[in-house]
Amino acid sequence: MQSSNFIHLIQEIISICHEVFNGYVHYAWISVPTYPSCVIGFLLISMDGPHVDFLNPINPIEKWEATVKLQSKLKFYNSEMHMASFILPSSVLRELNTTLNDLQDGVKI
Repeated sequence: MQSSNFIHLIQEIISICHEVFNGYVHYAWISVPTYPSCVIGFLLISMDGPHVDFLNPINPIEKWEATVKLQSKLKFYNSEMHMASFILPSSVLRELNTTLNDLQDGVKI
């Protein structure tokens, strides 16, 4: 994974998004071996308001009575898979958190 080639751009975009939306910003990525850099990154952004926890589902599918039948048909999705989807490598977290320390408390990675 060569995300470090773009860390400076990601840091700048996170800062801009925080200024524009004044909310919570979360960076995530997905590995795509057939993509030239093997990584596609994206940002989840909330507007100014209450804290948004992008990592934890608000309504876990396991707690919905209406989805009991659906859950047995799902091959991949569950709340743990949802949370694991947002895990970043330690090196990326270190580099991004260094920049975010200069921003207001509302920015979360």
